[in-house]
Amino acid sequence: MSKVIEPRKSMPTLAELWSGKCCPHETECACRTGSWCPEAKHRKPDGEGEYPTIHLTGCSFAYDQCCCRVLDEIEELADKYLKQAGVIEPPVPMDIISLFDPKRPVEIRPVPLRHFLGCTWLVDKEWVIHLNSNSSREETLFTAFHEGFHVICGNSGLAFKRAGERYKKVSERLADYFSASILMPRDFVYDFWPKVEDPIKMARIFGVPQSVMNDWLTRLRLSKA
Repeated sequence: MSKVIEPRKSMPTLAELWSGKCCPHETECACRTGSWCPEAKHRKPDGEGEYPTIHLTGCSFAYDQCCCRVLDEIEELADKYLKQAGVIEPPVPMDIISLFDPKRPVEIRPVPLRHFLGCTWLVDKEWVIHLNSNSSREETLFTAFHEGFHVICGNSGLAFKRAGERYKKVSERLADYFSASILMPRDFVYDFWPKVEDPIKMARIFGVPQSVMNDWLTRLRLSKA
C-alpha cells in the first residue's frame, strides 16, 4: 500500500510571522549565538526579552556563515510590491507606500524632528508616517520605506528611526533591509552597474544616500567597502 504524501502547507507570510519583537526564524538562526554576533560573544540570549538587543552583524554585512532566511523573504516582499505598482526602473516612487495596508490609508507627513529621521503611528483607523523635514530628499525616501515596513508588519506601537544609530534592534535592521531591497532591487542594480560602475552616480540614479548605496553594492559583491 503506497503512502499518501500530503501537500506541504505554505509558509506563513512575513507579516504573519513578524511580531516586531524577534526574528520570525530565531529558533533556526545561527546568528542568534554565532561568534560573529558582538552580543553573543558576551552572553547567550535568555528569552524574548533579550533577543531584540542582539545586533545581527551576520545579517547586516552578509557574512558567508549567515543563514538568515528572513532576508530572502523581505526581498520577495519588496519585489511583490514593485510588481504590484508596475515599477520597472529606478527611482522607486514613494507613493507606492499606499499599497502597504489594503485596509487602512497611509498618510505621510513631513515634520521637523530633532533626533529622529522618522516614526510610525497607528492613529484610529489610519497609519501616519512622520518624516523629518530637515533630512535630505534621499534620506527621506529611504526612511519612508523603512517606516513602511512597520506598516506592512502591523507594528501598532511606535517605531522610530533614530539619526546616527550605529547598532539597531532586529526590527530596525529588517526595516532597513526592506527599504534597501525595494529602492535598490538586485535586478535593477545588476542591470545598471556594468554601465555606470560609479557608486556616486548609482546613488543618484536610485535616489538613495550614497552610504546606503555603498553598503548595498558591497552586499551584492559589486564593490568593495
